[in-house]
Amino acid sequence: MKENPNEIIWQKKIHQFISDPSKVFKTLNGNRLQFLSPGKINKNHGPDFLDVAILINSNVLICDCEFHIKASDWINHKHSFDPKYSNVGLHVVFENDIMLNENFETIVVDPKKLPETKEDVPITENEYIDTIDELQNYALLRLLRKTAEAKILRNSMPLKDALNISIKNYFYKYLSKRHRPVYKNINVDDYANALTNSELLKFLIDIQNNEQFNITDRFYSMMKTRIHNEGNHLRREILLNCVLPLALAIANEEQRISLFVWFWSTPALNSYGILTTKFKNIPQNFIWQQQGMLEILYNFGKKSKISPQNFLKIGEVLNFFQVGKPPFPS
Repeated sequence: MKENPNEIIWQKKIHQFISDPSKVFKTLNGNRLQFLSPGKINKNHGPDFLDVAILINSNVLICDCEFHIKASDWINHKHSFDPKYSNVGLHVVFENDIMLNENFETIVVDPKKLPETKEDVPITENEYIDTIDELQNYALLRLLRKTAEAKILRNSMPLKDALNISIKNYFYKYLSKRHRPVYKNINVDDYANALTNSELLKFLIDIQNNEQFNITDRFYSMMKTRIHNEGNHLRREILLNCVLPLALAIANEEQRISLFVWFWSTPALNSYGILTTKFKNIPQNFIWQQQGMLEILYNFGKKSKISPQNFLKIGEVLNFFQVGKPPFPS
C-alpha cells in the first residue's frame, strides 16, 4: 500500500492532471506526448498509474507511469531492480535533477499547475465502470478496434471499395436498431454509393497521397455539408465510424496526430437516449465520451472488463500501436 499521505495526494493530483486528452507535452527526449487515457491509480506497491495510454509522437502506447518529486528518486527507490516497474514507459517528475539511462520517456510538470484534489465522481452504474477515468480507455479501445477492422478491409481491396463496404455495413447495423423511422425505407446501395462518390472519398485519397491540408478543418467542413439526404447526426456517425478509422489506417505520422486530435476534441452533436438512461452521471459533451460508453456496453455484453489483453490483437494489426515497453523509437 502507498503509506506516505503526501504521496497519495500528489498521486491524485497528477492523475487528474493527465486526465485531459487535449493537453500536449514535450518529453525530455523531444517527443510530442499526449495522454489518451490516465489509466488506473495503483494503491498498492508498484507504479503509480497502471495501463496509461499515451500518444507518443504519432504512436499509441499502453504502459505504466511512475511519478516522483525528483528524477533521482527512481534510483533512490531502486525501481530498476523491481520487476513490478518493468512496464513503466513514462516518468512524471517535478524536477529533472539527473538524466536517467532508462528505457522510458520523462516529462517535467509544474506542481503549481496541478488541480486541487477532489473525490472521484460517483458512478451509480458500477456494474459497468468504477470511475469516469476508465471512460477514456474504453473510447480509445473502440477507436483502435474499428481502425484495425478498417485496416484489414483496406488491405484486401481498393480504398474506394473499402469505404463503400464500410458505409454499407454501418447502415445495416444502424437500420437494424429500433426507432429509425426517418431512414426506414432508404435504399442502402444508393446511400452508400452517394456517400462514397463524395468529399468523403476525396478526403481519404488526399490522406493516402500524403497531401498537405488542415485535417480538422476538412472534417468540420464534411460534418456541415449534406451529401445525399442524410441528416447531421447520421453524417457525423458515418464520419466517425467509417471515414475516421480508414483515415487512421492509411495516415502518415503527422496526419495521424491530427486525426486523434479531432477525435478527442470534437463536441457531441446531441445526447444518446440509451446512454442517458444507462449512465446518468456521465456527461456527453464530446464524441469520445459517447464512444467510451458505447464500448462499455459492447464489452459488458461480453461480460468482460477492459484490460491490456483487450488491446493485444489490435497491436497485431496496427503498426502504430503496442502494449508495454519498450516505447516506440524517436
